Amino acid sequence: MERQILRVNLSDGSIRQEDIPAKVCRDFIGGRPLAARYLYGELAAGVGPLSPENILIFSAGPLAGSGARGVNRWLAVTKSPLSGGFIRSVGGSDFGTWLHGAGYEILLLTGQAAEPVYLYLGPRGQVELRPAQDLWGQGTEATQAELRWRYGQGARVACIGPAGENLVRYASIVSNHSTAARGGVGTVMGVKKLKAIVVDSEPDIPAADRELWSRLLERQRELIDRRDQRAPLPGAIKGAILPTRNFQGAWQADVDTVNQPHLLERGGPEFQTCWALGVNPGHFEPDLVAAANERCNDLGLDTVSTGGSIAFAYELQQRGLLKAEGFDLGWERPEATLELIRMIAYRAGIGDLLAEGVRRAAEYTGSGAAEYAMTIKGIEMPGYDPRVRPLHGLGIVVSALGGSYCYGKSLHAGLFAADREGEDLVDQVSRIHETTVALETGIGCLFAHLGGWLPLELMTAMLTAVTGTELALEEIHMAAARSLTLERAFNLREGLGREADTLPARFLREGIVAGEIKAGPFTNLPELVQAYYRRRGWDDQGRPAPATLDRLGLELVRLDQPRDFKVAFSRELI
Repeated sequence: MERQILRVNLSDGSIRQEDIPAKVCRDFIGGRPLAARYLYGELAAGVGPLSPENILIFSAGPLAGSGARGVNRWLAVTKSPLSGGFIRSVGGSDFGTWLHGAGYEILLLTGQAAEPVYLYLGPRGQVELRPAQDLWGQGTEATQAELRWRYGQGARVACIGPAGENLVRYASIVSNHSTAARGGVGTVMGVKKLKAIVVDSEPDIPAADRELWSRLLERQRELIDRRDQRAPLPGAIKGAILPTRNFQGAWQADVDTVNQPHLLERGGPEFQTCWALGVNPGHFEPDLVAAANERCNDLGLDTVSTGGSIAFAYELQQRGLLKAEGFDLGWERPEATLELIRMIAYRAGIGDLLAEGVRRAAEYTGSGAAEYAMTIKGIEMPGYDPRVRPLHGLGIVVSALGGSYCYGKSLHAGLFAADREGEDLVDQVSRIHETTVALETGIGCLFAHLGGWLPLELMTAMLTAVTGTELALEEIHMAAARSLTLERAFNLREGLGREADTLPARFLREGIVAGEIKAGPFTNLPELVQAYYRRRGWDDQGRPAPATLDRLGLELVRLDQPRDFKVAFSRELI
């Protein structure tokens, strides 16, 4: 079965369709590894994240739209405006299903439109760039509503809001009520003056082996019927140890947001958002957090980076390092969160500073403000304290993604699990990393996996049935290992080396005591990082060893010079 990439150059309006070469499909399989392969191979070294030449990739998994459950997510992959390194952000809802149904696993965007546009993918392979001046400035809710009015309620839309248009460095991409938020993927979309992508072509993904596919679907239905009801829910925070006041303290959550129907009716928020827009800025008022989440989604802002930026500003005010002209900052004013969200999205007042992200805001402020910048590789940290949960801390530090929280989760026991005693921490982290990327080859949902109804063995068999290419579980893990090393090579090429694999100084020098929560500083982080490098086959600088590159077949990786990546076939559409 032919697998397709759609290339769109927004500068000149050219559009062409290509087959993904068979060897690339075999080695990288799909999803995240495949997107990492194209980004590394095609983006020239040193291109700025806010340059029109930066590449933005939308990736739908090979199983999206096939009828299987838990495999319909999509990825946005690019060079991050926050870190300057590799970033992938995961989107939910069913946009990935429809993108794949339109015929494409990879949508690769380059260049910059002269005026705002949206990309339309219609029936029978129709692909057009259409004017979007009338949509520019609209929130994501209004944008989606307008485009569905034009093309029918069945059309699927992924779009940015004012934050992306104003190049807030942590802008998100929104589809329905789901977001691909982390690392500024929406910012890159804004740079390109691409307001939205509309898919108006119903998915129809046939399986290459229909008999096998039917058996696998039945197997998944059986697993769903007896799934682990204890699997963590995205909105559950009860029992979590949550950092507060920009990681100055911690709180053992005693609120079960999942059991609050009035919040469920509002569509969330999920765990990380509850923390970022509530607990971290020093309060937890569920209705205020829900309103803040809705505002972030409509304006197109990553809730984690937004909350981190607000908490950072509050701590600077606490320490006498920042004063907002005409605006009262402070932990005692939780209602200020809603107004600050608006100011960030429109770069108004102090919002213009915070829109640059915590690391850049700290550099601009000076006077020791960097001491309070809670970022990893320039990306605002998620709601785990590394001193309390070293597994989460090490996992985030050594990932290519910086402060992205997916790597911080403990796959063996849920979101808030303590580190597994008697087991090597580095081995746990390495296994979690590889499992996460293996799932995103599908593109599988972490919660489906934790719930027991998307084991990797089943996903592998599904990939075989749909693509017609016989795959073994070992090959999925090999593709994941290639992706992890390729992402590392990308970061090294862009200047993110060993010195970036660390935590803010607060965690290395200070312990934490908050009621019964006690933990010392994370003093052994450097040796754990070195052990992780060895586990992955990298040298003491975190550079993939030649033997590792040979074992993984990554001949395109040359850390001293980039190489061109050529494809075998292309067909001009415009």
